[in-house]
Amino acid sequence: MYIYNSLTRKMGVFSTIIPKKVTIYVCGITPYDTTHLGHAFTYISFDALIRFLKLRGYEVIYSQNITDINDRDGDILERARIQNISWSDLATFWTEKFLRDMQDLNWTAPTHYLKASESIEIMVSLIQRLLERGIAYSHNNSVYLDITKKKGYGKLSRLTEAQMLKMAKNFEEDVNNPNKRNPLDITLWRATEPHQQIHIPSFESPFGKGRPGWHIECSAMSIGSLGKQIDIHGGGKDLVFPHHEAEIIQSEGSTEKIPFAKYWIHTGQVFYEGEKVSKSKGNLVMVSRLLEKYSANAVRFLLLSHHYRENWEYREEELAMAEKRLRGLVGKLRATGKTKFVDIMNQDLDTPKALELMLHTKSKTIYDALGFLDPLE
Repeated sequence: MYIYNSLTRKMGVFSTIIPKKVTIYVCGITPYDTTHLGHAFTYISFDALIRFLKLRGYEVIYSQNITDINDRDGDILERARIQNISWSDLATFWTEKFLRDMQDLNWTAPTHYLKASESIEIMVSLIQRLLERGIAYSHNNSVYLDITKKKGYGKLSRLTEAQMLKMAKNFEEDVNNPNKRNPLDITLWRATEPHQQIHIPSFESPFGKGRPGWHIECSAMSIGSLGKQIDIHGGGKDLVFPHHEAEIIQSEGSTEKIPFAKYWIHTGQVFYEGEKVSKSKGNLVMVSRLLEKYSANAVRFLLLSHHYRENWEYREEELAMAEKRLRGLVGKLRATGKTKFVDIMNQDLDTPKALELMLHTKSKTIYDALGFLDPLE
């Protein structure tokens, strides 16, 4: 099996740390709004990978997180204030909505589905190790990781410092924080003042009361559920910097295990009306809205008809065509095509080509392997 590794930027032969066992961590949602097509593309792409690995005889241990808290105010906290509800109630509502949408698409649930708010202890432990090793420093009860203390920062994104600063500002990475030695230093723990603690989630720690940084959450939940080294770390390509870059330096700095992940796999971005689908842009294509008009199989077909690394534009006519092509299989599916299917998927998970083979051979074997619901809807 050949897979593209975002770290090496090369196609390589897939191998695992433990034979026939695969550990996978995929970054999850921040639950303050509903599931859009960009989310679904990432998670259904990884669903196809997980199903294929299982077909190949691997045991798959899969973790995904819910970022129900972080050090930034603009997501859950701001939305909760607007709606006059607690941040935890808001996060629970949208998490449950996300899970229903993904279950409708026949998504394989993770082995470990982890909430950041329930993983504080291991985050604190990792931060303490980084402090002990001199990679992190504290100031006014907040803790920051010094990116100059560990070689290799930037090896995933390969960005210049100027490019990093520009992207960090776009991600609201607090680059103007006077407590930081370097604008690009990573916030590990943000202190909350007593007057803030009524409205902002705060947790006890040896550094003072506060909340974890966005990036340390995924390092902690990955290490806590899968171990110090994992086979595959995934997510959308928009997470390469700063999120995944930060995860590498935090994880390898705290455990001294290199590499943190053998393979970095990133999915492409979905566009609509010429712009990337995103909550900030407001150009969301909601999965629940699509399912009011089209079958779950048609939505799944649309997603898998684009290679996982591809950027693509949503067009409703493609979804309508997917529905039509699937209806043409009703009553005609038969058990065939596994060998060719395996050969195709072994080439960097070529789901578009696998779908064409399924349609040509009317293969029930491929239909099932790609996770379509039965009977056809």
